[in-house]
Amino acid sequence: MNPLVDQSVQATAYAAAACRAAESRRPNPRLSDPFAELFAPSGADAQVARLADAGVDEVVGRTVLIDKMLVAALDRWPGAAVVNLGAGFCTRPYRLDLSGFRELVEADDPAVAELKTRVLRGRQPSCPVRRVGLDVRDETALTAVLDEAGHSGAVIVVTEGLLVYLPAVAVTALAGTLARRPAVVHWLADIVSEGSAKQMQAIAQRVPGGLALFGIDSLAPLEAPGWQVVGYRALPVSRPRYGPATGTSSRALVDGVVALDRHHHGTMAG
Repeated sequence: MNPLVDQSVQATAYAAAACRAAESRRPNPRLSDPFAELFAPSGADAQVARLADAGVDEVVGRTVLIDKMLVAALDRWPGAAVVNLGAGFCTRPYRLDLSGFRELVEADDPAVAELKTRVLRGRQPSCPVRRVGLDVRDETALTAVLDEAGHSGAVIVVTEGLLVYLPAVAVTALAGTLARRPAVVHWLADIVSEGSAKQMQAIAQRVPGGLALFGIDSLAPLEAPGWQVVGYRALPVSRPRYGPATGTSSRALVDGVVALDRHHHGTMAG
């Protein structure tokens, strides 16, 4: 049975779960997420459902890519901890074998963390999972979470569906906070171009209260604070999604998932 929608939880968290649930019901799904249905909006949440219908390809595409890239990162840093910022209703540790990680920390709004814990109670993840209430814009709180996770070794950070809600200055601030923590060695982030963000903004107006969405026109906000892109995979969407060819990139920015290392830690196949 679907949980009663908590109005304090962002509609986008439910919409992303609905996207993964819808894909899982298809005959030949690109993604199998049997837990997503637990968070999918019911028929009474028509506005959230419409938002989900418009974003299935993007949500499923980025989820599949991050799945693969996170497993690849485990090969490089066995025993690392993962900190998933803006985790929403991601069920990755329940549907994937992530037993090689020492723990997975899910950070999000306290209402999201509380509801998720309640819904998934009794279900066993493949690695230890810890949830914390956090505003990623709070540098002090974020630093404390990263330092605690990194006390026993390397930390891999995941930001899935998060950066699009932050203006470029906030993205740069987040990148700087991550780069300054010695334990944080790797970062997986999906990126959205400015052109795509404008398209998404029109769809996002269907959410009560509206949403402010931001794209980036180059990778400078991520790279300037001390990160190096070592892997990139484009989202497999049918329509062109390009931003202007400016900044540090010699080509138009395409929506996708990037893997970043702090300075020079080798390369990863993209």
